[in-house]
Amino acid sequence: MGLPDRNMHNGPKSKIKSNNTGSLMLQAIRNFLIHATPSQRCILAVSLNTPFLLAFMAAQSAGLWVPEWREYLVPKYMIIGNLVLGSAVLLQWALVVVLWRRRLNPEPRPKTSVFLATIVGVAFAYEAFLGGNLTFPTNLVIVGIIPIGLLILDRRSVAFGVAIGMLFYWANDLAIYTGLVDYAPGYAPGAFENGEQHLMAEVFRTGVLYTSVIAYGFIAWVLFDQYDYHRHNLTTLSKLDSLTGLSNRRYFMQRLAEECERQQRSRQPLCLVMIDADHFKRINDTYGHLMGDAVLRGLADVLSRHMRVPADLPARVGGEEFAILMPETDLEGALKVCRRVEKSLQTLPFFCSGKSFTVTLSMGVVESRDLLPENLLHYADANLYKAKAQGRDIIVASVEEEVLFRERVASLA
Repeated sequence: MGLPDRNMHNGPKSKIKSNNTGSLMLQAIRNFLIHATPSQRCILAVSLNTPFLLAFMAAQSAGLWVPEWREYLVPKYMIIGNLVLGSAVLLQWALVVVLWRRRLNPEPRPKTSVFLATIVGVAFAYEAFLGGNLTFPTNLVIVGIIPIGLLILDRRSVAFGVAIGMLFYWANDLAIYTGLVDYAPGYAPGAFENGEQHLMAEVFRTGVLYTSVIAYGFIAWVLFDQYDYHRHNLTTLSKLDSLTGLSNRRYFMQRLAEECERQQRSRQPLCLVMIDADHFKRINDTYGHLMGDAVLRGLADVLSRHMRVPADLPARVGGEEFAILMPETDLEGALKVCRRVEKSLQTLPFFCSGKSFTVTLSMGVVESRDLLPENLLHYADANLYKAKAQGRDIIVASVEEEVLFRERVASLA
């Protein structure tokens, strides 16, 4: 399959909108996780854990009101449990009220996150204490909300909340082993002896388990999406020049080697253009480095507009030095591109302090005939230096062969 025609217009590509609900959901979650402020993350964390707390409060309240269930509970502990859960809910939503006015403030809130994680850790640890940390489904809920916390809050805050909860667990276990408290003090002994109650507890635990598995699957889905997204971003950023958005020198050299190797197999033409912004130091000295950066970005934009995407590769390979790699392009095609770039720059004024100026380029162009990467680069650099020596704002071009290069080297040996 050939490359796009050199004369094709490369306008802006229309974005294809995905109708996939899952993709849209992942994109929305990803955007939130990237752009959310610490206050917004805390507010979301409260919104997500509140239903769990209310569900436990509702279940315990129902147990106290239904006579058949009440005989298997210890009302005193259940009332205390509801007070703990209710206090956790009220404290969290009081925190939301305070944070709401500051929800757009990007300032970090480590103490707030720690406070929130501690409230949740203590509340669920106390629930596990009431029902027995080996038999009650609170443990499954705790296991489910930890990754949610890691997804929304910072790791230090979640670790602190988990540590508080674990201390509560260990203290509870020690108290049970030493006989200071009974196991599962919120439940009467009959709750563990009645077969019907055992069945109800198993059904409840199984329901919570399946819910936790679904929640875990969703969280894993989001986490893997985040991993893929950040890996793709890191891979892309490792190839780009941070100022211009063009490819950087490292990636350009990698592609140059690949294209030279491919040319030796395919025998298709390959051109390399080395470009230097004329009198760039004078621009920096006269207008300042910020203006110099603006000029480099403008040059990069002009180069990008005349490329076949993704076949051609424009890159910034030095301070004010650029390069273009053009696979399957002969010298005539490369010169056409260079002249278009020149013409575009003639109509691109740069403005600073009420003054305007234009920028010219010196270019060295080489069509390769089986040249090795380092030799192709050598010839392109040599042509660029010739262009600068001849007064700048010109193009020096040539066709070079690897065989002739080796003969020249041999004659000098």
